[in-house]
This record gives sequence, structure tokens and C-alpha cells, in this order.
Amino acid sequence: MISKEKIEYNNKLANSGKIYDSVDEEFLNYQHQLVNRIIKFNQTPETPEGLKERDKILKESLGTYGEGLYVIPPIYANSGLKNVHVGKNVVINFNSSFVDDGEIFIGDNTMIGPSCMLATAIHPISPRLRKPKLQYNKPIHIGKNVWIGGNASILPGVTIGDNSIIGAGSVVTKDIPANVIAVGNPARILRKITAEDDKFYDGKPIPKEIIDKYMN
Repeated sequence: MISKEKIEYNNKLANSGKIYDSVDEEFLNYQHQLVNRIIKFNQTPETPEGLKERDKILKESLGTYGEGLYVIPPIYANSGLKNVHVGKNVVINFNSSFVDDGEIFIGDNTMIGPSCMLATAIHPISPRLRKPKLQYNKPIHIGKNVWIGGNASILPGVTIGDNSIIGAGSVVTKDIPANVIAVGNPARILRKITAEDDKFYDGKPIPKEIIDKYMN
């Protein structure tokens, strides 16, 4: 059984940005324990009792748990979500994957579409250093009220600003500022989000009753 000191040491190393041995046998056994909790989450039935059990598992698993979190299984995380920190009212759709060797921060009211990947791990370019599975990690920061479309990939070290949208299938390799729409591979800014977007959707005016209910 891995010691508490060893766990703390490896956690600090993984979040230090320094290169390290990613296949340390003792620490891998600990990661397997974390992953087993996520497997249990994925296998919990869609019943009132099951939903309560899922919530309990998420509270035990996540580095930071925000109220109102809604995760649709299956979800995958090679460190069992222990390095994932979520704010309030976050939605994570099915089949999303978190390479959470390093820390991932997700702000309030953010929505992550199906089959997205957020990866913090990087392996060296040197073939000689990749052979023994050395790696280092860079954190990901997702702002508040961000929408990440399905099948998007967020790469190590990326920050996405508040209110921005990442188009479906995009690969985000660099920081994205707040209040923009970014699409493509690599993701580039398509346009800013403006006050006009509070008046129209899909080329049609937003109905007055919707504006009165949600925007006043």
C-alpha cells in the first residue's frame, strides 16, 4: 500500500511542471484505485438512488466539487478526477476524457460537450526520454460560463477566458481570450461575442418572453 507521504510527494511532482517518471509502479497502483471509483460511477444506474450515489462518488473523487455539478457517464480520468477542480453548475457530457496528471480548473456554469478531451500531460520530444515514459504536466484553466463543443480537445497549459465558445471538433493549442468564439485545428478566433448576441439566435430574434425571463 502506498504511503501518504509518497502520494503527497508524487502529487507535488506532477503539478510542479518538472519532468518525472510517469510509470512509477507504486504510484500507478494508487492511480488504479482512483480510476476504480470512476468505473463505479460509470456503472451506477440511472435511478434516484443511483444519482445520489454518483454525486457521492464525485464528491469523493474530485479535487474540488462545485454544487450543481451534472456529469453524464461514462467519464474517463487517468488520475480519477483528483486533479480536476470544478465550480458551480458545471455540466460535463458523456464520453469526456480527462488526462488529469496535472490540475484542471473549470469555472462556474461551464458546459463541456460529449467526447471532449482535456489533457495536461506532455512527453519529451527526445525519443530517448520518451522511451522510459517520462513526462511533465501543464495545468488547464477553463473560465466561467464557457461552452466547449463536442469532440473538442484542450491541450496542456491552455487557458480559456470567461464566456467564450470553443467550436465542436476544435483543437485548442493556445490561450483563448474571454468573450470570443474560437474554432478549428488549431483553434483560432472566429469572432467576438457582442451585445447583438443577446438579441438574435441563428439569425432569428430572441422572443420577448425569453428575454424577460432570462435576461432581465
